[in-house]
Amino acid sequence: MSEITNVPEKTAETAAESGNIMQQIQDMIGDLLKNAVDKMQQTEIKQQLGDNPADAGGKEDVSAQMGITEVKGFVDVMQKFIDNVNIMIMQIETGNVESGDTDEKFLEGYMATADNVLEIAAFSMKDSLTGLSNRYGFDNRLILEWNRATRDKSYLSLVIFGLDCYEKCDDTKKRDEMLKAVSDTLITSIKRNTDFIARWSDNDFAALLPITGAEGASIVAERIKYELGNTKIPGIIENNTIHKVSIGVSVHTPMPAELPVDFMNKAYDAYMKAKEAEESSVIFA
Repeated sequence: MSEITNVPEKTAETAAESGNIMQQIQDMIGDLLKNAVDKMQQTEIKQQLGDNPADAGGKEDVSAQMGITEVKGFVDVMQKFIDNVNIMIMQIETGNVESGDTDEKFLEGYMATADNVLEIAAFSMKDSLTGLSNRYGFDNRLILEWNRATRDKSYLSLVIFGLDCYEKCDDTKKRDEMLKAVSDTLITSIKRNTDFIARWSDNDFAALLPITGAEGASIVAERIKYELGNTKIPGIIENNTIHKVSIGVSVHTPMPAELPVDFMNKAYDAYMKAKEAEESSVIFA
């Protein structure tokens, strides 16, 4: 930041204080950008190697890819962030703000910038198609809930599920419509605010249920099976058609030495067994 001269004392104090704030903001945005780049690089490596690791549930993490729409949205948010930072710096460095107004105006600019940072953070964890959390957001939430359940010695349940008919549809637009319909149904079928829904991979979804044992997880899984099985999607799933829903469930009370990835893989293995069945089914790990 350039040297400030002939600036009211109050403005100078605010400017000096802003140095640390600016550095914190730069560090935050740097971490967010690094995360976005890391996700794209990891996806590219998986595609090149044809790798489907077990800890990714045997599926390529499609939600980690940033498509054209996501990139444009990310750039828009970044531009707002940069504009706000530039306004703040200009006001402070030029001393063109009245002394009595400096703190208030600086706070307004800082709050606007903070909102942009939060918007970017939320953006990086959101699936642009369905509006649900993406895999990155799910993984972060899983770690949070796993640590909490370990501390409280409470149950944690994970439900992984999907519509089998998705794989039989080769029309991209119709597949997108199906995913949106599924997400809309999930939002209404998951009742508790503490439960967490995510687009787990391309056509698979996950519901993380804190403080929920086998009985509660079974109720949620059966509700998902019924409501998704009756979801109507024009042009794909006609009226009065009940289609196959496959669901895998894992219920566990975490111990300090255990890893959440094992818990996740158990739910995925149960999901794969459910997909082998001829009819809609719920399989517990």
